[in-house]
Amino acid sequence: MKRVAFKRWLALGACAALLAGCETMPSGLSGALGSLGGGSSGGGVVSGVQNVVQGASAAFKDYSPQEERELGSGFASVLLGARPLLRNDELQRYVNRVGLWVAGQTDPRKDGQGKPASYDWRFGVIDSDAVNAYATPGGYVFVTKGLLLALNSEAELAGVLGHEITHVLHGHYLSAVKKGGFAQIAGGIVEARSGNSQLSGAMINMVRNIYAKGLDQSDEYDADRYGMLWAARAGYAPAGLMQSLRVVAGGSAQDANYQLLLATHPPAQERIARLEPLMNGKFSGIAGASNEQRYLAMRRVLR
Repeated sequence: MKRVAFKRWLALGACAALLAGCETMPSGLSGALGSLGGGSSGGGVVSGVQNVVQGASAAFKDYSPQEERELGSGFASVLLGARPLLRNDELQRYVNRVGLWVAGQTDPRKDGQGKPASYDWRFGVIDSDAVNAYATPGGYVFVTKGLLLALNSEAELAGVLGHEITHVLHGHYLSAVKKGGFAQIAGGIVEARSGNSQLSGAMINMVRNIYAKGLDQSDEYDADRYGMLWAARAGYAPAGLMQSLRVVAGGSAQDANYQLLLATHPPAQERIARLEPLMNGKFSGIAGASNEQRYLAMRRVLR
């Protein structure tokens, strides 16, 4: 992707932050919904869940916020080098509005030094028919054109974005870098991005390897739980993520557009089954907004 176009996309995030105040979004439920770690409404359902705060601290301890952003920028460059952003500013702004609204409902995170960490979130639509979504360290989140065509409501999109946001907040990709033995190569990415240098072939192969292999299944289940929470806090129907998973469940491994998603994630039916106790517990009685008509109107530009 050309550097000028990449900068133009980065500017969309700031533009979306301003536009978010001009369009009615669902009423947030932050005050009504706490975390998933305790309370009579949800503690029993998620008992035994890993302490994600402690896990995130371990994942981030080797990277400063700036280094995490540089690493994420390198990851994003590899993704966009394979498939560019869709040329539709209106759709890009729309996805940014939803993403920024959901990201704004998340719990504060601390970096490896125990200092409050903030993210300069950037959301984008990749021009690909594949049904998938990606995140990188540092706050880059992408959905594909194919995924947007498969979904049917803004609540479903919010759930997917919440899932990807969790991968960033909980350091799942940083953990994958460490577990894969890529720490030295990751350091090369940080150095290259901070010096505005090109990524080497080894660095590009590392990023491709991580996305082709996928994250640990426990990370995916963690992202599902919290993705549902963030979307619900934002005022969306918590069932939106489950509905998006039903779309995935209807995909075939023989369909090239679903192959990578199905190969790198736990079975969709198993993910749905793990979320059902939350729907019947912590999120019981919470309707939330779907914004189906607004979503379908925006989706028409992809046809």
